[in-house]
Amino acid sequence: MDNVILVLTNSKDGQHTDVVISKLRQQNQRVFRFDADIFADGELQLNFCTSKNLFGFEITGADGIVSLADIKSVWYRRPNSLHLKLKDPVQRMYAEEEIMNLLEGLWMSMPDAFWLNNPTYLNAARKKVYQLFLAREAGFRVPKTIITNNPERVEEFFNECGGRIVFKAIQGELLDYGEKSFSIPATLVTNRHLENLDLVKHTPSLLQEFVEKAYELRITVVGDEIFPVKIEPLVDISHAVDWRYPELMDKLSYSPTVLPERISAFCFWLLRKLRLSFGALDFVVGRDGKTYFLEINPNGQWYWLEDRTGLLISDAIVGMLRKISPRRFSQQHAP
Repeated sequence: MDNVILVLTNSKDGQHTDVVISKLRQQNQRVFRFDADIFADGELQLNFCTSKNLFGFEITGADGIVSLADIKSVWYRRPNSLHLKLKDPVQRMYAEEEIMNLLEGLWMSMPDAFWLNNPTYLNAARKKVYQLFLAREAGFRVPKTIITNNPERVEEFFNECGGRIVFKAIQGELLDYGEKSFSIPATLVTNRHLENLDLVKHTPSLLQEFVEKAYELRITVVGDEIFPVKIEPLVDISHAVDWRYPELMDKLSYSPTVLPERISAFCFWLLRKLRLSFGALDFVVGRDGKTYFLEINPNGQWYWLEDRTGLLISDAIVGMLRKISPRRFSQQHAP
């Protein structure tokens, strides 16, 4: 049976995946959910075969059996959390690398499917240096930024910015130990951090001048649809660098907003440059009245915004997945 939508995620993904799958099934759309961690436990069976007249695979699980020929659309949500239960760390790393290499090869063997988003382009889009380069190419303002493994340069930058700089992870914002994981939040650098600057020699650090925020803009783009949300503090949280943490959620207001044409055009242009169908973009409007681009998360969270504003981002995702042809951009989306 063809016309299947394949959802690539993990069993702990929660509401994002559940809401979209539920809406697809309400429209009598066949969905096959592939949880990478369930596959790693052996509860999903995958069989790949190639011969003179055959090239393909079958996956068997709770949603039945799906083959390569069945799949018309793929939602690449979050299939990267394997959580293998092997105790030996070397064996666990080896097994994870083998599994991910297999899966990535399979995904690359589906060139005719519509992808939201294609993992090949996701990997490129996650490069923060490239994001900053594209923002500058488009003439968009970004906070003053350095990336360095030179401790002396960090201290110089700290002083240049009046002691108000923020450390951000270049890519990995999570330390995953399997049973436990720890986030690496954006952090305001203090004199205490400067006492351990030698650590910078081993891991280059991304540092930005701290922007005093009046409010944030979180802009979710799904194909040709755009969902901008204005996020404002209800109380003084000027001490907080990152407003996305659970303990701050009730101290913020969320409201749909209308964007200036230049910002919306930049969002569509950036997705087109990165060859994405979905992206979550973060901007801040400073107390100086200036708008700064921070980053794009090509696989960012969005359900918390739908829940608080009523914006039907999930409907847009459902619509994209049910279409066979990719979204089209008109010339008006170029900034």
